[in-house]
Amino acid sequence: MERDQLVNLLRQNEVFGAAPSNTIEDLVDTGEVRKIEKGSTLLHQGATGESIWMLLTGTLEVLVDERAVKTLCDSGAVFGEISAVSLTPATATIKTTSECSTLCIRHEELHRVMKTSPDFAAAMLRSMAKYLGR
Repeated sequence: MERDQLVNLLRQNEVFGAAPSNTIEDLVDTGEVRKIEKGSTLLHQGATGESIWMLLTGTLEVLVDERAVKTLCDSGAVFGEISAVSLTPATATIKTTSECSTLCIRHEELHRVMKTSPDFAAAMLRSMAKYLGR
């Protein structure tokens, strides 16, 4: 996926879209696009995740206590934010059910952006609260 496409995808996201345009561009530039094989585990429940991920292509399965609870297949779906923001154990395991392409943003970059963009930080916390309130 081209840089401009990634920037537009982040702009359309309810969380990342709250960040200023130059911040979104920084996130794309510091993030890493990764191709992930089918059957790979991106995040392990109980382990500290150090990145936030955005699905670009493919399909993922969300498992809690080894039980599938959700399928992610929408380009722009974000996962890993709870663990990446709080540096606490992940609340779910994320596995690929097809070959996937993702944008991976390290927690250091995420924290830097949250410090400089209060609107982005608030949107991130609202996103996390949706999952934690269940």
